[in-house]
Amino acid sequence: MLAARQSGAEVVITITDDGRGVDRARVRAKAEENGLIQPGQTLSDNELLQLIFAPGFSTAAAITNLSGRGVGMDVVKKTIEGLRGSIEIASTPGEGSVVSLRIPLTLAIIDGLLVRVGSGRYVIPLATVEECVELTPTQDLRSTGRSLITLRDELVPFIRLREQFATGTPPDPHQKIVVVATGQDRVGLVVDQILGDHQTVIKPLSSFHADVGAFSGATIMGDGGVALILDIAALVSLGQRHDAQMRAAG
Repeated sequence: MLAARQSGAEVVITITDDGRGVDRARVRAKAEENGLIQPGQTLSDNELLQLIFAPGFSTAAAITNLSGRGVGMDVVKKTIEGLRGSIEIASTPGEGSVVSLRIPLTLAIIDGLLVRVGSGRYVIPLATVEECVELTPTQDLRSTGRSLITLRDELVPFIRLREQFATGTPPDPHQKIVVVATGQDRVGLVVDQILGDHQTVIKPLSSFHADVGAFSGATIMGDGGVALILDIAALVSLGQRHDAQMRAAG
């Protein structure tokens, strides 16, 4: 099974099979035979599985058109690392293996929704947007102690990005809610203004900002300014977590 998703500033591609899994004893024996490790050398499970990516490594009993030459996984790893990505493998005997490829989103292009929060501009990946509505006093149920809006008789938690980002500016009198979703979970993001669609060239954040969970990257605007790209998975998780805490407290 092949699947892909965005995680922060990376694309994560996973390949899953339901085969026999990796025969670790066979991998160790072949690695010792090829001189990659010393006989009896202590290795963690991850270190043992990483031997699969060694140049010339193969556990195939015979050389065929598809296997036995030990160039397949080695080439894959070099190609991914050439893209400044990484590759990992997890395997359960008798159940199968999962290979995960992580590739940075550098210079990837997405369709985004450009919004304003305070004096800052932000991009919401359009693929995550379900709808946009105005935040009216009748929808704002904050007086109940929970940040919720009602959408077609359904309660949806929301996050005021102006407070989340500590803009220090008063709210716009006509705030908007951008409802976003990942999987079955969704939250509303309260913004001051929706500026419109924007085709976005993603640039990774610097190492100084890599741990800021609300953002997955940045983009340079036509006027030379910078807009941060929101990490929707992180914000949806934050909104759901805050709502669960308020329910538990209530």
